[in-house]
Amino acid sequence: MNKLKNIDNIQDIILQLSEGNPGALTACLEILKETSIEAISVFLTLDYMELYGSHLYMLWNDCCDRNIKAVIDVINGFITGKITKNDINERIKNVGYGKSFSDLLKEK
Repeated sequence: MNKLKNIDNIQDIILQLSEGNPGALTACLEILKETSIEAISVFLTLDYMELYGSHLYMLWNDCCDRNIKAVIDVINGFITGKITKNDINERIKNVGYGKSFSDLLKEK
């Protein structure tokens, strides 16, 4: 279930996505710094992916080694269909620790 509904400002969006998780908050701020104006579409995609709080932190910390460009690559991979919701569930939500997405993002 998506969380971002009629949110007025970027602060509300970041608070909703991070769910009070300091690592997720850091990831959101890094996304904002890296993408600037495109941050809203990145945040909306994270909402659609249903990555919040600890799962968002796991994507950034465990799957992408705190590399925000790698996080954005995963998000773009999701947008282009290289990564599915099932991949997200398998590599982040169901394992208890993150697994890299690099194999799914390799050019074929």
